[in-house]
Amino acid sequence: MTKKTKTTPTPKRPTITTKDITALASLITFSDEETKPEEEDPSPSSQEKRAAYSEYRNATYTIVSIVAYLIGIPKEYFGDENATNFLMKTYEELEQNKDARIIRNLCRIRAAMERNYKAIAHEFWLNIKNIGSVPDLIPADAVETLAKDGVRLYKQRPEIDEYILAINIELSNRINTAAPLFPEWIKWEYIRPLFIMPGGTKKENLKKAGEIYNSDRLRYPFQCWINWEAVSASPESKGNILYTDEKFVRIIYERHEDRFENLSLVRNAGNHTMRNLENLLQSSKKCVVVVDCENADAVKLAAALSSLPAYQLSKIAKVLLFDSEYTTDQWSTLVDRMLHTAAAEKASFEIEHILVPRVNQNKSQCDMTLAVRTSREVYTSGVDGVILVSSDSDYWAMIQQLEGVRFLVMLEKRKTGLAIMDALTIHNIPFCFIDDFCTAASYTIKTTTLINGIQEQIRHFLAGEGGQPLNLREMMNIALQGSWITMTDKEKENFFTRYLQRAKMTVAADGAVSITIG
Repeated sequence: MTKKTKTTPTPKRPTITTKDITALASLITFSDEETKPEEEDPSPSSQEKRAAYSEYRNATYTIVSIVAYLIGIPKEYFGDENATNFLMKTYEELEQNKDARIIRNLCRIRAAMERNYKAIAHEFWLNIKNIGSVPDLIPADAVETLAKDGVRLYKQRPEIDEYILAINIELSNRINTAAPLFPEWIKWEYIRPLFIMPGGTKKENLKKAGEIYNSDRLRYPFQCWINWEAVSASPESKGNILYTDEKFVRIIYERHEDRFENLSLVRNAGNHTMRNLENLLQSSKKCVVVVDCENADAVKLAAALSSLPAYQLSKIAKVLLFDSEYTTDQWSTLVDRMLHTAAAEKASFEIEHILVPRVNQNKSQCDMTLAVRTSREVYTSGVDGVILVSSDSDYWAMIQQLEGVRFLVMLEKRKTGLAIMDALTIHNIPFCFIDDFCTAASYTIKTTTLINGIQEQIRHFLAGEGGQPLNLREMMNIALQGSWITMTDKEKENFFTRYLQRAKMTVAADGAVSITIG
């Protein structure tokens, strides 16, 4: 006897009604500038409010600004981060760098010659003009600046191909001087080919390069020449490859069948977070940052503070670091310096490092000390704004008791439970994740920490305290463990290649040996 199978009827396609649309509209989060609908629930659940913190992170423009400067994009396209993709600050810094200026002006002249090839050839051949006498076709300021920087391109019998060959040779010989302009976390060997014309040191190859460029100038950034073979062939590359740092690194890594993993280096905190920070700092007469070093990451805190604009950092009166003897040396030896560096060009807040001893070795006193000292700052120093850096829910009692004080809590995602986030959102206390701030600004703290840790091991070894053969890779791993710094395998290899393989040994007149990294 065959068993009957139960058939499930095909569900009907749901019909969307006006009532459904109204319900959907009530879930939409509106910004302060937008008008909220009358139907919006005046008391949304904590889950709905918490969703506001799962925001899109803002783009960064550090790498694309460097590339834009070097390939010769005009100055008028650089400006404030809110108005353009290319940063004027980067332009001004690179303009003071001789090597960067030379690369930029060589690229400007080459792009002009590719763009106006026939017109320039005509002026050279028939009107006996030269490279510096056709300013409407070749930027004369680029020629003059190159001459001042020691690069003279002038030829007595000008032929445009000879000039392009000379520029290609100069760029091939000089392009590696631009490598230090880029941060160590991006592979220079992927960026370098952008500036090199394939086969560009031989005259017979110039025609092909010109045809590729002139076949579709609009795909080139502001019609500035780059080696298109160095750009990924994916559909993503058909847009503006210098749109954001994230898009640029994705494309060039994909071109080399590689993947850029640490996206926190090319993303910054979202608008919601930055608005909350600005609201707190603007509304506070005196604001302090209090940090539970046992429940916060030093590098991420540096990233957060480094990401704040100058006018916001200037509102911070003091940073209080509450530390214990069991906290990683990363705090006690380098964080003070790192915070000063992060704010050096933007603000001059006071930093107080408070070492909290333990009465019972199994029980930390950091949280109690932090709560009491914060309360004292409120009642005796006129503090009315507090940025609390900790993922510990124990501070909720302090937040509740300090009435009239505006708080913003900086959390770490992997250390934060839903309970504290719900408590904060229900009581309209803004919070953000320090993981979301761009870590590129504080990346040097990793480098400095590791170099110092390895250097200390080398000193011990050279002093005769090392019982094992000198191995810099093993020393790097020991320094990583001792500082609690996390790096991907690719980051480790980049660090090893860039610093450890270039370590220098020197012998003083008295015979003393030293090995220097970095």
